[in-house]
Amino acid sequence: MPPDTPEVNAEKVPDAAKPGGKVRLLSLDDMDRRTNAYRRCAELIAHVERDLGGPGRLSNAQQQLIRHAALTTGMIEDLGSRWLSGETIDPTMFATLTNSARRLFETVGLQRVPREVVPTVDRYLAGEGKAAT
Repeated sequence: MPPDTPEVNAEKVPDAAKPGGKVRLLSLDDMDRRTNAYRRCAELIAHVERDLGGPGRLSNAQQQLIRHAALTTGMIEDLGSRWLSGETIDPTMFATLTNSARRLFETVGLQRVPREVVPTVDRYLAGEGKAAT
C-alpha cells in the first residue's frame, strides 16, 4: 500500500464491501433532496437539458451523461470553493475532474438548441400563439 493510503478497519467496512454482502446501488433518486449538493446537481442537470432542447428530446444515454457531467461539475465547484476559502486541495483531482467534465459535455454536445419563440401562423390562429414569458 502507498504510504499516504489510510488503513481500513475491517470492522467498519460497509456490508456492501464485505464478501457475501449484498450491494445496494444508489442513484440520485435515493438522495436527500434537501441538501445543497443535491439541489445544485439537479439545477445543473435542468440547465444542460434545457440547453439541449429539453429532456423529451434527449436519449436515455444522453440523460445519463448529463447526470454524470452535473455530478462531476458539482465536485469541481466544491473543490474550487474549498481552495478559494484557503483549504488545501488536490490539484491533480481538480484537473482530472475538470477534464472529465469537459469530455462528458463534449459527448452530449456543448451547443444550445434554439427553441421556437414565434409561433407559426397556424398555431397562432389555433390559439397557441400566446407570448412566452
